[in-house]
Amino acid sequence: MSGTDHRARLLRAMEYRQEFDDRLGHIERQTPFDSIHDVETADPVELWELPDADQSWVGRNARYSPTPVRTVRNALRRCAVRHEDMTFVDVGCGKGRVLLLATEFPFRRIVGVEVSQALCDIAKSNVEKASRTRSGCERISVVHADATAFDIPRDAGLFYFYEPFAVDVSMAVLEHIEGSIRRHPRRVVLCFTGRGQPDGNGSPEAIPVAAAAAESRAAWSLVEVVPSPDAEGGSPRSVDTDRYAVSSTLSTVCCS
Repeated sequence: MSGTDHRARLLRAMEYRQEFDDRLGHIERQTPFDSIHDVETADPVELWELPDADQSWVGRNARYSPTPVRTVRNALRRCAVRHEDMTFVDVGCGKGRVLLLATEFPFRRIVGVEVSQALCDIAKSNVEKASRTRSGCERISVVHADATAFDIPRDAGLFYFYEPFAVDVSMAVLEHIEGSIRRHPRRVVLCFTGRGQPDGNGSPEAIPVAAAAAESRAAWSLVEVVPSPDAEGGSPRSVDTDRYAVSSTLSTVCCS
């Protein structure tokens, strides 16, 4: 790739990211969450902004960006699982928004896994604050760990991914989950939201990175793909953003 092509690609990525953040901000204003519960989950965070950022994360982990509230609720509602029989795991939980929304369902436990200690601290603070206005927060645990090696609860039955990693890391996480299933046989559902990493090269046909990794593995089968409620409406300039990243689709695959 020539220097000119590389610069053009970076420019497209920057333009896309700005559109992404603008659209995300619009959705956040429509469905306020933070102000209701006195938490801070809405602001995106770049990897290099984290005080504990490691150079090895670049290219492997995605920046923190919140899943829109309606998208999370729709995704979890569509997953056909017996919530009371299992632990819910948010892989790459960031500031903990999905963990808080998961309290609306009767999971035994709710676990967030995050490699950044700084984001773990924010997530724990958010859980503590939200506990004043939301029931079920006592079921939440935030674990500082690498998702490819953390101690998976033997009753973990629903794993949530919102574009947390690059393809190679996603594959390693899936192998780790499959190892847990072999040791403790059970049905597991993976829930993916997103439309590919926001690098400016998305297309309407793109699917979440981790979902593509799962669908390429023989152990997993596609159950359902549904549109996000946040994909509705929007100006022509925001349509690609809606479909590609902010307005997520749900893919669920299960391994028995």
